[in-house]
Amino acid sequence: MKPFFALAVVIFPAMAWCQQLPSLDVLLDRLDAYAKQYQATLPSLLCDEQITSQALNEKGKVTWEVKIQSTLREARTENPYDPFREQREFKRVDGRRARRVFQTPYFVEGGFAGLVGFKSWEQRQCFDYVLTSGDNGQTVRLDMTLKTTFTNPSCAKLPAGLHRIVIADPETGRILHTERTIAPEAAEMAPKVYFGGIDYAPQKLGEQTFWLPSRFYAHDAENTGRMVATYSNCHRYTVESKILPGMSFPAAGQQPH
Repeated sequence: MKPFFALAVVIFPAMAWCQQLPSLDVLLDRLDAYAKQYQATLPSLLCDEQITSQALNEKGKVTWEVKIQSTLREARTENPYDPFREQREFKRVDGRRARRVFQTPYFVEGGFAGLVGFKSWEQRQCFDYVLTSGDNGQTVRLDMTLKTTFTNPSCAKLPAGLHRIVIADPETGRILHTERTIAPEAAEMAPKVYFGGIDYAPQKLGEQTFWLPSRFYAHDAENTGRMVATYSNCHRYTVESKILPGMSFPAAGQQPH
């Protein structure tokens, strides 16, 4: 998604020292630079994936749960706006060898690939912003809310009710956590994921260290379907000309873009 506008006044408690927040434009430039470098240097990779998919009733009780073990492939593409193609090889479902076709309560595709890419930040004028400090100035939180009125027609292409939160290192722009929510009606129409969030953690790939997604969480607008995926043992993947076909998964799969 993308950013630019109102800066909140942040008052720090009296301390022996306090760290100055970067200006909004400076922070957005750092986030943009970090995202572009990330996209340009992150190689194709493989990760072990653990998925828990659940259906819940109106009281929040889990009525159906499926646990999946899979291998996640993130293969680079030539598309700068969609830099990674996501594929899975399902290994086990509820402790048993995965069948070629199986059902889950709630399944989201593209969480790792969609949120690791960050997209680009060229639509800054479409959003209002609130910038605050966290962890005694060690991190910065950026709340981005889609404007209710705008003059740029490109803003109308963004999902209604779009709200995004980014937590980052203020000096480097390194993203530590990101999440986004859209209006329930926008989630029904696309369909797109109502809420998706991701935590990042350092992972060494060869001689380089990347902050890769470590946990992805998504749910629908009524919180009657949700999915949590965690990633581990990520390593470089050399894309071959012949790619093994992925397993089938529910038709309800959605893209969190």
